[in-house]
Amino acid sequence: MRLSQLFFKTFKEAPHDADIPSHQLLERAGLIKRLARGHYTYTPIMMRVLSKMKTIIREELEKEGAQEVLMPIMQPKSIWEESGRWAAYKAEKLTYIIQDRDENEYCLGPTHEEAVTSLVKNWITSYKQLPMNLYQISNKFRDEIRPRFGLMRSKEFFMKDAYSFCANVEQMQEQYQKMRRAYQKIFERLGLEYVIVQADSGKIGDGKSEEFQLVADVGEDSVLIAGDLAFNSEKAPCTPKDFKYPKHNEAIEKFSTPGIKTIEEQVKFVDQPSQMMLKTLIYKIVYEDKTEFAAVGIRADREINTVKLTNYFEALEVELASEQEIKKATGSEIGFIGPIKCLIDFVADNTCRNMHNFMCGANEKDLHFKNVQWKRDCDEPTFYDFCQAKAGDQCPLAQGEVYEEKRGIEVGHIFNLGNKYSTSLEAFYQTENGKPEALLMGCFGLGVGRCIQGAVEQKYDEKGIIWPSEIAPFQILLTPVNVKDQDQMQAAEKIYKQLQEMGLEVLFDDRKERLGFKLKDSDLLGMPYKMIIGKNFLSDKEIEIEPRQGDKANISQDYLKDWIEESFGA
Repeated sequence: MRLSQLFFKTFKEAPHDADIPSHQLLERAGLIKRLARGHYTYTPIMMRVLSKMKTIIREELEKEGAQEVLMPIMQPKSIWEESGRWAAYKAEKLTYIIQDRDENEYCLGPTHEEAVTSLVKNWITSYKQLPMNLYQISNKFRDEIRPRFGLMRSKEFFMKDAYSFCANVEQMQEQYQKMRRAYQKIFERLGLEYVIVQADSGKIGDGKSEEFQLVADVGEDSVLIAGDLAFNSEKAPCTPKDFKYPKHNEAIEKFSTPGIKTIEEQVKFVDQPSQMMLKTLIYKIVYEDKTEFAAVGIRADREINTVKLTNYFEALEVELASEQEIKKATGSEIGFIGPIKCLIDFVADNTCRNMHNFMCGANEKDLHFKNVQWKRDCDEPTFYDFCQAKAGDQCPLAQGEVYEEKRGIEVGHIFNLGNKYSTSLEAFYQTENGKPEALLMGCFGLGVGRCIQGAVEQKYDEKGIIWPSEIAPFQILLTPVNVKDQDQMQAAEKIYKQLQEMGLEVLFDDRKERLGFKLKDSDLLGMPYKMIIGKNFLSDKEIEIEPRQGDKANISQDYLKDWIEESFGA
């Protein structure tokens, strides 16, 4: 490819909304261009990177027996209602809902469990056809509230999603391990630092669930690691540090706290540590057919994990109740809610279990209790792990280990689905005994654009991108020192043809620009090697080679073929 003919442009400055290095570099290098918030155009050079990324994915998945399909992006409401997910996704307000001319509703697919189950229904009819694994690489849509970080959190994105269909649990686990292995090989081929973490399946899954996180300082996810175990912070079980409460018994006492609504104000007002206080939050629990309210207590120095809370109530979602809703549900006000004579269900985090002589709201404005004891002063609530884990907490599943925190970019998620979708959409097969059984399924997602940008986030320097060799858009940038020198241009043309004949991907920078300008563009684009044809070539047949990382070298034209074989295995 001649750079003079390429649809291409680089920029000295990144757009004002590009907040992280990888996003800045992709835009500065002219690899992506924003069309609207959360929507990006991939330019020709970026399409080469995307194509190579897809090739790696296809190769590793197909080694494990997966087969490629392509399903419609626009999916009818009917199949989502059959699975029971239409209301949940619509309530989340992140799914694009559209209508056709006959007023039939559709969604732009954020995922394809229903579509793929409909595909195999009545096609997979016997245990003899199982297991089966189908995958696609296509666009997905999600109406992000706050799209940011370029391809990391966008409204339209490329995703690889695979779905396994199995006759029994053994097959389902085998397929899970195959996909897990394929993902590991993909990231190893890219040379990326990643961690596999236990995760929550969300509204999609129903069973074992793991995320693949690329380690990066700008990662939006908190990854908690304890020994050989790693968790997304949404999933991480935790045992916070104990607090020594006074063992003696004190009489419960109601006291005035005028205008004291926050924990910070309370700590200052009573001159006691926050661990002596029970914090109570009121949540609206949303189900498909009803909405309820619940009071949730936690030791005041800790925060509630809403994913754990949602799973505990088996709800579509939970959200903090409004001030008006709190007054209506409890008869009290924000900042003064507590477990004593609470008018709604009260549950508490495990941090509250050992609390003794603690303080809490009195369910009356401007009043709190102190010296409260479970059982004596109020019923002991149901205790559960609702706590948001953090670094320094003990992991109850790793004896003696405490969590270390890293930031991660979620790029892959694998989980078992069981028969959740096959049962609701009536996708059955005949067992060896001739009985109908629902197919057992797994789901395996990989964010393609996120992987590409994640690779940039892990590998860059002050000059620009440093691509993993397998997805670099070109292997070599070739340029003469002086395009006005006809001898240099003719020599560069001959080398260009020679390299192409050897099967190399060469970007020939034949633009009438200064050499320094062209070399800066090459570094910004992340070209693995720059090959420079100058006066030394004309006099001594020496080619200057400058790797993106490493020392420069001069090689003889006679040694070029050997250098190519050593560098690229060509």
